[in-house]
Amino acid sequence: MNKILLLLISLIFIQCSNLDDSRGLDFDQNAFDQNRELWKENKISNYTFSQEYFSTSVGPQPKLTSIVINSELDTIFVQSKNATNISIEHLTYYATVDNVYDFIEYIVNSCEEQINSSQSPMAGAEIEITYDGTFHYPTEINCSGYYPDGMLGGLSIQIIISDFEVNQ
Repeated sequence: MNKILLLLISLIFIQCSNLDDSRGLDFDQNAFDQNRELWKENKISNYTFSQEYFSTSVGPQPKLTSIVINSELDTIFVQSKNATNISIEHLTYYATVDNVYDFIEYIVNSCEEQINSSQSPMAGAEIEITYDGTFHYPTEINCSGYYPDGMLGGLSIQIIISDFEVNQ
């Protein structure tokens, strides 16, 4: 029994020591550029979508629905089953799909700056995006920072885009 326990501890130690938190930025720029271009080519200017935002800095937020008319935010509201006393102005949200793409571009640039800065504890980051196969908007964005010395409250963001509908 002790030998099995020692073997398991050794394997865990070897696996943990093989983790490389200094791997830089893990992000598929080609997929991002391609989907953003395809989204623009669709020329969808009137649509509705829902979004859910979670981060370690603000926690979970209620599900919001945006109505976009002529590529501009017309209305945004908290879905009734997710009611909150927090004013919409105090919530993190993205008015349009273009704003979601702008945020991704911002977070990529921010991560690159932090990874390359000697003043930042971030040694690497991973940004994973899932895209809709028809309209090419992001459906899920996951951002995680890697810190070799460990860090509570580091980069950890999840955004889910759902209920997308093209409006006439």
